[in-house]
Amino acid sequence: MAILTHDSEYPCAFILRFLEWERYDSIEQHLDEQTRVPLGEPYTFWVKYRMALETDELTIYESQRDTTLVLEDINRLIDALLQLARGRIKRLAFDPLEPDFGLAIRNLTESDASVSISSAAEIRAEVPTGATNKSIAPSGMFDVQAWIDHPNQVSRFYGGYGPGLYFQTEAADVERFALQLQEELKALGPYFT
Repeated sequence: MAILTHDSEYPCAFILRFLEWERYDSIEQHLDEQTRVPLGEPYTFWVKYRMALETDELTIYESQRDTTLVLEDINRLIDALLQLARGRIKRLAFDPLEPDFGLAIRNLTESDASVSISSAAEIRAEVPTGATNKSIAPSGMFDVQAWIDHPNQVSRFYGGYGPGLYFQTEAADVERFALQLQEELKALGPYFT
């Protein structure tokens, strides 16, 4: 299980748990898929997963069903999280090919990070907060917005709306989440046995 949170202060968490590779139920389905993939082209691999939004010890939302992510999307997310944590990029916006959840993370400037939490909405909207510290240098704090597409969870209709969480975290937490996702993926083992 991979958990994006800030353990020491904030009880909010976005949780992803990879379950298994999505495999075909029968040889016929497998052969049908093979005929659709041109010779020499790579397969598209899918990973089944579950997710949750939690705050303190309360689960706000938990997956209604197993959902799938394309392996390339998972690798892209891990890479972007590591780049973000290591200061190579300032923001991340992730909506996978199958848009069942969204994740937006941005590095706060020193000015934004110095503002009290009461101005969180202005920070999210990128409205000038009137802070005395006007530094645009990146801080070690990140805004996280995670949401789950509820219509897709219950009826496979991509609605783009549903429950979400907003919280702040640090670079070490973002990197830990990326490394946990890598470990989850590794624990699935190879697709072909």
